[in-house]
Amino acid sequence: MYTVLPRFKELDDVLTLDISSDEPPFATHFHSFRIINAYSTNTANHRVHSVSPEVLFPDLGFPLLALGDLNIHNPLSDPLRHFSYQEISSLTPYFEKAAELGFALLTPPGEYTRFPLVAKARPSVIDLAFANHFLLPLVKSWEASLPSTGLDHVPITITLSAPSLKHKPPSPRWADTDWETHDPIVKGFKVPASPSCPTPQQLDEWMSESLNRLVSILKEHTPVSRPSHHSKP
Repeated sequence: MYTVLPRFKELDDVLTLDISSDEPPFATHFHSFRIINAYSTNTANHRVHSVSPEVLFPDLGFPLLALGDLNIHNPLSDPLRHFSYQEISSLTPYFEKAAELGFALLTPPGEYTRFPLVAKARPSVIDLAFANHFLLPLVKSWEASLPSTGLDHVPITITLSAPSLKHKPPSPRWADTDWETHDPIVKGFKVPASPSCPTPQQLDEWMSESLNRLVSILKEHTPVSRPSHHSKP
């Protein structure tokens, strides 16, 4: 069961949703996560926005998703758009703050989410879709494939799921290789004869076969790491 607590900021165009649960969601140890939905309007100075970077990117110790329309179009999400010097200087503080606190931009480059009803206007992308480093491993997908709801924006689907709990496959511990035993074996190893006038595919197959033979010899006297410290050797 989840508890959702909406909180509005009086001085900023921001809606904050704190979602908490008795049982940590997504196979994590976090009992809560936060969604910040911001809509920034330009002030008298067009370079200053009503929502500050500090409000959008707080330094929290749990998952946070920051979404919104800030009118700070940026080259990372819309690479085909031309940006003026004023636009670049306006967005820089936001991206600097996001980078400082480890936020990652979720918006795929060039993924349009707004299709103007006026024919002369060009499509555009959402300004802001950031996840902090606690939430990022939980983000499975971000897509805007749903049809329009009648407005000029299309719905955006963000799917969260538990990170993969599968253990990594065992890997050789080369630092513990028995090199004394390997030394005469490696010295006696002979590379198979290469094909005459090989095609690129034949050359690739010959290189792969030679390397696989050598690696298999080395692994014969190399211990393998355990998936976890609780597993048996």
